[in-house]
Amino acid sequence: MQRLSGGEGGSAVFTALWIRSPNVMALHLQMSFCRLIALSAGALAVVCLLFINQPLYPPPWFDEGLNAGTAATLARSGLYALPDPDRPRVLDPAIQTGPTVIVPIALAYRVFGPSIWLARMVMLPFAALACVMFILVARRLVGDRGAALATLFLLTGTYDISASFVPMARQVLGEVPALAFLLLGLLIWLRSLERETQAPLAWAFSGIAWGLAMVTKSQVLILVPVALGVILALDRLYYRRAGWLAVIVPGGFAAGCVAVWYAAQIAIVGSSRFQDNASVLREGFWLHIASLDPERWRNALGVIGRTGWWLWGVPAVIWGVYQARQRTFQGFVHAALMTLLVVNLLWFAALSIGWARYAFYFLVLTTIPLAGLVLAFWNYVALPAVARKTMVVLLCVAYVVSQGLPDKVISILRPSDNGYADMVTFLRNQVPPHATILSWEWELSVESNHRIIYPPTRVTNEYTRHLILRQQLPEHVKDDLPSSPDYVLVGRFGAWTKIYHEIIASPRAQLVAERGVYRLYRIVRQPVSDAPLTPHSDRRH
Repeated sequence: MQRLSGGEGGSAVFTALWIRSPNVMALHLQMSFCRLIALSAGALAVVCLLFINQPLYPPPWFDEGLNAGTAATLARSGLYALPDPDRPRVLDPAIQTGPTVIVPIALAYRVFGPSIWLARMVMLPFAALACVMFILVARRLVGDRGAALATLFLLTGTYDISASFVPMARQVLGEVPALAFLLLGLLIWLRSLERETQAPLAWAFSGIAWGLAMVTKSQVLILVPVALGVILALDRLYYRRAGWLAVIVPGGFAAGCVAVWYAAQIAIVGSSRFQDNASVLREGFWLHIASLDPERWRNALGVIGRTGWWLWGVPAVIWGVYQARQRTFQGFVHAALMTLLVVNLLWFAALSIGWARYAFYFLVLTTIPLAGLVLAFWNYVALPAVARKTMVVLLCVAYVVSQGLPDKVISILRPSDNGYADMVTFLRNQVPPHATILSWEWELSVESNHRIIYPPTRVTNEYTRHLILRQQLPEHVKDDLPSSPDYVLVGRFGAWTKIYHEIIASPRAQLVAERGVYRLYRIVRQPVSDAPLTPHSDRRH
């Protein structure tokens, strides 16, 4: 028989075997069935990880309340704004998640009514899309087995839940939706370059996907343009696989999406209000995004140390760079992924404020070359097969355990109640609707119609400098806070910042309810000696 080689020969041999051997056909069907069962079981596991015991883990909190509260305001009044009893804060710079997330949640709120649980349900399709795109990108780089292993690492996450996929996907935040759009654009772009068919149209779609990612999360607004510039330089200098238009066209469409969003903001609030918001946004930009400060570097190194990335991520990056050395299309694919990863890493370590959430993208993307490295060890290390494969399995188990997947599963199955729902019920039933409440717990703005007054974004920036960067808190910072509220509601964020400490420490403050991490104080108008007796405080944990 003539020897056949390459893809055509392999296909001919397989066809001949298929026709002549029913056993081969049965084996193939059995393997397909097993793969279907495995995929179904994996999909069910992901759904359970994302759905069970919502919204108790993680508990609703400050940043999530900013997004869900904006959606609630949009649903109630038609204004894209943070809630404020006197004047809704239209397009406030503190709204760091874009309309791609806010608008779908607002539509759901219009139909079913605002709740944190419903907002998190709207986030599930974004999480599913992110998982599918991640698997397809990983499959393109490291094959089927590598994609399965990378998905396991993705779901494992890290011990810091602010930088882990599953906890982040269970919240109303922009990171996971932006990841879905980012990977969708990358996948479309790489396939268009590989197939060389209808490339301009595919480039446009990839650019739109990247533009949606940039609109969804402001952090990606830095990541995508810089990464595209680096990829273009690498291609022109080394790979010669893409070309100028292959980068410029999607980059132009991505920039167009951002321009449309900013034009819409100007149309909504007017140029004067837009400039005021832009001033606060620039202040936040230099605070969170771009500044050289040793304190920021210490924060970033702390995140890298807590997640153990230096131990497992550095070898994975070295492996990825080694794969990218080849001047083939596959090498170019690895280079594209590594560029996104390294750009985010360098920005996080050098310029960002060093919050764990800002490390989310490079931690997630590192799991793909990590899976490739593990498979390379499985296949090629010069050890006896049994010893080599046993070592790989033990290393994977050690990684999953050390990064806290069992703890996350336990937290999902047996979550602790932080008192959010009970406090919302108490406010609804026991506090007069016209009462003025001071608070910094934005999550309570979603399901409460009370007059809750929150500090302005400039105050948030000042407290961020004080608490994160250890800078002196200005004396005038509390001048923007009302001096005579009816109630003060302190939760985890308010207790951490101590913004209302002087008010609740005064003799006029009386604790009237305690629910989990939340404490509600009534502020009496007259001196305590002349005030009527009040019932004892209502404490529940």
